[in-house]
Amino acid sequence: LLNTYNGNNTAISAAEPLTYAINQALLATAGAVNDFSDLQVSYDEASQGFRFKQTGNSTDELYLSSGATGAARNDVFGLTEQTATSKGTLLEATDNDDSDTILTGVVPNGEPIVGTNNQRYGMTVNYINGEFVLSSGMTGDASSLAIADSTDLAQQLLGIPAAGQTVAAETSQISNVPVVRGQAGEPATLIGKPMNIDPKTSFSVTATNQNLSVVVDGISRQISIPAGQYSIGNFTAEIEQQINLLADNTGRTVSGVSVEFDEASGGLVITGATATDKSFVQIAGHADWGLDGLEAAFGKSSTYINLVADSDGTSEYYVTQDDDGNWVETQSAVDYTETDVPYWTPIFLDKGELTFDASGTLISPVGGAALASADITGGDIDLSYKGTTQYGSPFAINSRIQNGAPEGDLVDINVSNDGLVVASYSNGTQLSLGKIALANFTTPEGLRQIGDTNYTSTSASGIALMAEAGSAGYGGVRSGATEGSNVDLTSELIALISAQRNFQANAKAIETNSSLTQTIINIRG
Repeated sequence: LLNTYNGNNTAISAAEPLTYAINQALLATAGAVNDFSDLQVSYDEASQGFRFKQTGNSTDELYLSSGATGAARNDVFGLTEQTATSKGTLLEATDNDDSDTILTGVVPNGEPIVGTNNQRYGMTVNYINGEFVLSSGMTGDASSLAIADSTDLAQQLLGIPAAGQTVAAETSQISNVPVVRGQAGEPATLIGKPMNIDPKTSFSVTATNQNLSVVVDGISRQISIPAGQYSIGNFTAEIEQQINLLADNTGRTVSGVSVEFDEASGGLVITGATATDKSFVQIAGHADWGLDGLEAAFGKSSTYINLVADSDGTSEYYVTQDDDGNWVETQSAVDYTETDVPYWTPIFLDKGELTFDASGTLISPVGGAALASADITGGDIDLSYKGTTQYGSPFAINSRIQNGAPEGDLVDINVSNDGLVVASYSNGTQLSLGKIALANFTTPEGLRQIGDTNYTSTSASGIALMAEAGSAGYGGVRSGATEGSNVDLTSELIALISAQRNFQANAKAIETNSSLTQTIINIRG
């Protein structure tokens, strides 16, 4: 079966109008010698190609070509001319009988229909409780959604007001700039490893490293970078273009994903276009591009804590700015009403309450607080909140700095290996009392013993050389231990033998006395 349709190659068209034009041309062949009216064509975004379905009982093989022998190649559709040995490109069958075939690799090659600055991504439409709910792909106070003048069909089908509807971003009434409550939403951002090529020069993409597996917001596909020489700019643009052409069988598409090269890290940075907790980016590729073994990246939805007034309070508290831009705090409302208060302007609302910006950095109170004592001299306490963040974690004291302590008793004295004598007190404080010095002699054998463990220097030993324990040529200090070298083994052995003889003599005297007593008792009996 040969397709003899000749289209206009100069027109600029989206996939849907082009599909309609092809179908109309095929229907026009009804009753002709080459009747193709049983074919229906649709564009399959998931497979990035045109799907041809044969109706009725036809299950013929389907060939496409750019024309008869000698015709120029059709680069958009990837078709070659007919030759004596080929009818053209045989379409890939999606079933067992060729009734459903597809021409893959037909991807858009023109400019975006809507300019990049005007494109929005991740919008969803849901039907909830009998109403259509339109949501943007961003979350938080900085996101907005506007529907201009709606048509009659939109009013009847979707229930949109004739004048449209707008959900505007929150704006500070004082500085007139967008403001964000709590933590702003973040897109899924995947940071690659350092690339194993020199991005400052051209590099080659080959059959070995051209394939990438990509998953964006649940839409997955393997893309292939055409082989050839690339600069880093052309390389990232090619990957970005192919990722933003992804689609699935349900019609969901990928748009707005950016691919950039980060000079600081030397790797690629892939950023999704949506900022919700459902945002997801995962890429697996060759180590040349630093895309091997990367963990998936997830986005974050905007979160904040809704502050409420303290029920224990007894008076209102107002914060405003004067004409000079200075903040004024007062308990008098004067002529202000709730509508005059900038709803999202960050202020220090109450004692003990901290206010943070979108990055979790403390913005109020800016300075610390001084607690002065009227009765205790030197008892002032300065409080600072500079190290406070909005990110929650289990409470723990990492360090403590204090310059005072209650009264305490001495509970222990410890001597460290370097000879430092440290006293410990019951109030938790420790005090260094001193340090034990060690003496060394040129000839220790020349020392003269003047007591059990006491020695004095002689001309043979040389003078004492003092140094800290643990120094080169000196030993260490072992607390609570007695060195074997400090014991006179000969004297101790003699004393032990003498004690044993005395015990034996005493035992013999007791034995003799017992024998005499027993003899006297026997004589009297």
